[in-house]
Parts: sequence; structure tokens; C-alpha cells
Amino acid sequence: MPTLLSLNVEEAEENTSWFPDMSWKDRVQGFIACCCLGLLCSILSWFALFGRHMVKYSFLMSIGNLISLASTGFLVGFKRQVTTMFHEKRQVATCVYLLALTGTVVAAVVVHNALIAIILSGVQYCALVWYCLSYIPYGREMFWGCIKSVFGCIMK
Repeated sequence: MPTLLSLNVEEAEENTSWFPDMSWKDRVQGFIACCCLGLLCSILSWFALFGRHMVKYSFLMSIGNLISLASTGFLVGFKRQVTTMFHEKRQVATCVYLLALTGTVVAAVVVHNALIAIILSGVQYCALVWYCLSYIPYGREMFWGCIKSVFGCIMK
């Protein structure tokens, strides 16, 4: 029985979704719903952080980002997402995201260091955005173009 990481290209293309009967409209709605729910959890996590509830913060922050990550599964298919998370162009973003996710929980729950938790939360957000942009053709290039444009206007 092949594992997810050992699937060949033909098998990966055949098994791109755990919900093959979903229409494109349903997939877009799932994507939007997960993005909104993930954002809500993330916003609530910041209220928990400001209230100095580190365990609640790390839980809500991590759940919010995981839900946001799941949102792209609706667009590309969950099986395909799992098999492609460690593709060459996503490998760094995936590793940074998972390490930052783990570090955020450790900083909040074990070490009780709010500053480290906040820094790692920012790293989580950046890695998640970079990961999601890899699914949009030229998404990363467009993102950098926008950043350069904004900073170009500020520097003038």
C-alpha cells in the first residue's frame, strides 16, 4: 500500500480530493468559510494574548492558522495538498510554518514568554501567506511587486 509521500504523479492526480463530488462553487465557499473562521480564531487569539491568557492564545492562534491552511485544501483538494506540502517550492514555507506553530505553543504554554510567542505568531502568519501564495500562479511574484511598490512610495 503506497504512502502519501510515495504516490506517483498519476495516482496523485487521480486522488486529489477526499470530497470528489464537491462542485467548484462548494469548494470556493469552503475556502471562504475556512478563511473567515481561521481569521476569527486568530483575532480572538490576540484578545486572549492581551488578557495574558497564554494557553488560550496559543490554542486559538494555532487552530486559526490550521483552519486557514485547510482553506487551500478546498481549492486544490485535500489529498493533493497533503502530498504537495513538501514540494520543492513549498518545502521551506511548510517547515517554517510547522516549526513556528510548534514554537508558538511551546513559548505560550511551556515557557510562558509572550514576546517569543508574538514573534513566532508573526512568523506563522508570514509562512502561511507564503505557502498559500505558492498555489496562485505568479502569486509570490505579484506579492513582491506589491511590497516593492508600497515601499517605493514610502521611500520617496
